[in-house]
Amino acid sequence: MELKQITSWEDFDSVEDLLRNDEKSWLLESGPITRRIKNIGNFYLELINDSVMNVNKEDADFINSSKKDIRVREVILYCDKHPLVYAKSLLPVETINKGFKPLGSLGKKPLGDILFDKSIFRRDTKVYSAFQGPHSKNYWGRKVKYFANGYPFSVMEIFLIGDNNA
Repeated sequence: MELKQITSWEDFDSVEDLLRNDEKSWLLESGPITRRIKNIGNFYLELINDSVMNVNKEDADFINSSKKDIRVREVILYCDKHPLVYAKSLLPVETINKGFKPLGSLGKKPLGDILFDKSIFRRDTKVYSAFQGPHSKNYWGRKVKYFANGYPFSVMEIFLIGDNNA
């Protein structure tokens, strides 16, 4: 899925007036997105990429990482066979090795199934941006910086709502 960022990352107050209520609902979801999807339909996770690769400077700066070894994990979360969320996690290898090893072997398991364990994970910065998808359709996403036992990583989610009435 080709998604192009069309606005800069901003705090919620800066984008709130641009959002529909259904978009706000997903962007402000405080629990696991996977649980929300399972509550409205059949959930499926498609693993697109899970490999160590170079990331752009903005993404590396967001997680305060000067390290080149960052595992990039991209997935699409489906509800009733319709793509609902594109998610991209940036997991520095140091975070996996020293913060929480299971982050490096998620496979097709949703990150949201473990991310809300407050004894391991702490949420830090959250920002929002608009993206353009196929056929010039616009979507909203959020990017959150987390810490796993003190080591940083990030999760970006772009909500593909509007197409499937979620």
